[in-house]
Amino acid sequence: MIIDEVGFSRICAAILEFEGYGIETVGSDARPPLVFDAEKYGLVITSYPYGALLFDEIKRKNIATIILSDHINGELIGILEGFTNSYCMIKPLDYQKFRALVQQAMSGDFSNVQGGYNIV
Repeated sequence: MIIDEVGFSRICAAILEFEGYGIETVGSDARPPLVFDAEKYGLVITSYPYGALLFDEIKRKNIATIILSDHINGELIGILEGFTNSYCMIKPLDYQKFRALVQQAMSGDFSNVQGGYNIV
């Protein structure tokens, strides 16, 4: 599931659909779901601060997550510390690295995540 601004969601969805993933997007034209079925999604891709309303729900359900951000600050680090299986990528994205990270997360490989998150 991709939860981000419409334009960026479309780009990510197109890239990941090309890779063979089933994608559901929630963009800025719709309010992000505050509660969702964790069993339905193998990975949540969202951005900070856009998806911040969902972070507690994601943490509670222990869903693999990739958070995209324009910057790193103390507030974001504090938020990341509550996740168990997450990556944080800084924009602008290297889309080749993004595809590789999605593949790694979808395979359940969080071996390089320590303390619940990894900034890549």
